[in-house]
Amino acid sequence: MNQHLTIAYCTSRKEPKLEWFWQSLDRQIKPDDDITIVLVDFHAHTRSGLAGRNIIHVPPKPTVWQGPHRLTKEDWFAAANARNTALCLAPDGYIAYVDDLSVLMPGWLDCVKAAMKGRYVVCGAYRKVDALVIDDGIVKSFSDIPDGHDTRLAKAKKDISPCTGYCLFGCSLAGPVEAFLSVNGWPEDLCDGMGYEDTHMGVVMANAGIPLKYDRRMMTFEDAKLHFSEIPFRRADLGDHPKDKSHAALDISSKIKRFPNDSLGRMEIRGIRQQILRGMEFPVRTQPHREWFTGTPLSEL
Repeated sequence: MNQHLTIAYCTSRKEPKLEWFWQSLDRQIKPDDDITIVLVDFHAHTRSGLAGRNIIHVPPKPTVWQGPHRLTKEDWFAAANARNTALCLAPDGYIAYVDDLSVLMPGWLDCVKAAMKGRYVVCGAYRKVDALVIDDGIVKSFSDIPDGHDTRLAKAKKDISPCTGYCLFGCSLAGPVEAFLSVNGWPEDLCDGMGYEDTHMGVVMANAGIPLKYDRRMMTFEDAKLHFSEIPFRRADLGDHPKDKSHAALDISSKIKRFPNDSLGRMEIRGIRQQILRGMEFPVRTQPHREWFTGTPLSEL
C-alpha cells in the first residue's frame, strides 16, 4: 500500500463496541501498512487513554447541533459534522469510514487497498444482525434479521461493480481524501439534524464525475439491537411525506456538484483542514441559527 490510509470511526455512544473494530482491524493490518486511525468520539473528554501513535482521538468539531456549542435545547444527530472532523484530520491519500457497533469481516482492508490502487470510491457491504458475539475480532455467533440484509447484494453480479450515488452508505466506504474535499466535504448544512448525509454524498460525487464502485466482499457485521441500548440523539425528517425535508434536500443534491456548506465560511472544508493539519484549533461555528427547511430557530428545537 503506497498511499496513506486514514480510517475514521465516528461515535456518539457511551458503549460503541470499539473493541470489535480494533480487534478485527488488527487481524488485517500488515507491518508495512501506512494507516492512521481517527476516532471522532462525542464522549472523548470522558473516554481517555485511546490516543497514541497513529491514533487520533478527538470530539466532533464545534457545531450548533450538539455538544458544548449547540444552539439547540438538546443534542441532535450530526453525522456530517463528525465525518468532516475526521476529513480535516486526514493526511493526503485515502480515507475510510466505519460505523460503530460493527466488526470488519475478513478481507475488508484488502478491498480498501484495491480501491486505493484503482483510484475509485468504494462502497462496502453490510449485514445487520442480533446477538452478535465477537471473540478476538472474529464473529462467533449471531441471530439473523430478515430485513438486515444489504439490498444492494442482490443486484451485484460481480465482486466489484460500478454503482450509482444512491449506493453510497455511510456504514463502510472509502475514497480519496481529495474526492471528499472536491465536493466541499460532507453536507452539514443540508443534513445535520436529519441524517442521510451518505446518500447525498454519493449523489453529489456522481454528479461531479467521481467513479464509485460497490464491493460486495467489503463486508461489516453490525449489531442492530445495540442501536437501542442507549437513547439516541434526536433526529427528524421534518414535514409531511413526500413534501418533507429529506425529499427537498435530495432535490437540491441531485442538481449540484459540490455542497455549499455556507456555515463553514469562506475557507470551506479545504481551508479548515489546512489549518487543522498545521496544528490550529477548529473554528467555533455560530451558524445556522435556523433549521433551513422550516425556518424554525434552533433554540426552539
